[in-house]
Amino acid sequence: MGKLKIGILGASRGMDFAMRILPGYEYAEIRAVCETYPDLLEKSRRFFREKGEQVLCTADFDEMLDAGIDAVIIANYANEHAPYAIRALTKGIHVYSEVQPVQTLAEACALSDAVEKSGKIYAYGENYCYFDNVFAMRRHYEAGDIGEAVCLEGNFINDCAPKWHLLTRGKRDHWRNYVPSSFYSSHSIGPILFSTGLRPVRVSGLETPRLPSMAEKGARCGGGTFLSMEMSNGAVARSLNSNGLKHPYVAFYRLIGENGSIEATADRITIYRYEKEFHFNTRTEQNSFPPFPYRPKVDLGPVSNSNATAFGFFVARILGDPVGTGRSIDVYQALDMALPGLLGYHSVLERGAPFEIPDMRDPSVREAYRNDLYSTDPRTPAPYLLPTCKTGTPEVDESVYEAVREELLKVDLTPGMK
Repeated sequence: MGKLKIGILGASRGMDFAMRILPGYEYAEIRAVCETYPDLLEKSRRFFREKGEQVLCTADFDEMLDAGIDAVIIANYANEHAPYAIRALTKGIHVYSEVQPVQTLAEACALSDAVEKSGKIYAYGENYCYFDNVFAMRRHYEAGDIGEAVCLEGNFINDCAPKWHLLTRGKRDHWRNYVPSSFYSSHSIGPILFSTGLRPVRVSGLETPRLPSMAEKGARCGGGTFLSMEMSNGAVARSLNSNGLKHPYVAFYRLIGENGSIEATADRITIYRYEKEFHFNTRTEQNSFPPFPYRPKVDLGPVSNSNATAFGFFVARILGDPVGTGRSIDVYQALDMALPGLLGYHSVLERGAPFEIPDMRDPSVREAYRNDLYSTDPRTPAPYLLPTCKTGTPEVDESVYEAVREELLKVDLTPGMK
């Protein structure tokens, strides 16, 4: 079999694969890019032309799907992944989806149906699961080093206010301006599920107030969300997620088991192993990722490297490699990582009341959620439209977005990740 032919939807985040991850990769190559933003589409054409590569660059998603591709990287707006993934699966094309997988529970049902009906591979690109520290945490948990998990913790804080103009481009209804604070919680929840193999069954949520630094950029959501979850084995878990809290960047994870605990920070993991009363054996390890033939050989920092690893496992699944199949995140695991954020926001609006998290592996369970369209998306029809934060949907004057657009004019947007 020759190289897998890959299409990319979204020339901002998606072009990171073409520019940094796949050059020289022996198992796959870029054949098409779809982007609706004219400036980025033209710059993508120029990028491939200057490299002497024949790559279709189009604003028409169906044209890309019909260009003979084997798989597509879904990297458009984070709340619009599911409809495009379903269209690709329906045409018999494998799907690698960026975060998040769905915006509503109705989409979760439809996406599960589409994957099952197509028989094609769906892989979730939750790259935080593939940082070296998280992968090491998983290896130690699978080895039984701390015993069965009883308490889990995931924290993701990334203050995006300074680059809000790059992310939203001054569009009032850009998804980042209206999705609830719990929507993007996959970066905090995903790694603790990936490490343990557990799934959340119940969630409660509380939201911090809307932050002035985000309000002045036009964001209409709360500042961050605490989610408390009960897991499938009876353990409890906590997630803190925020794109605006005034705190240095944090991606921190902790697993506490019956016999010890594991903490994963940016560059290392620490294992605390209980041995006898009031005594722990402590061991700290530098991060390292085990050799894997399908991983594109990049060394461009943790984000590009983790994207390369996640994509490598996707390719391995398509090619039938059992290691790839066991380590790639499927559609049901993706929904386990995302649905706590959606249902946790319902809990926020109900002052922390618990909500059951459906297991979409069971087709009969889906029936109760097929028409669940609840969302903060302004396009959502009544009566399903939800307020964007716990105090309601704030009014924002158009002058706020004009100021963001003015800030954007000072930047030369280029393809690839910002």
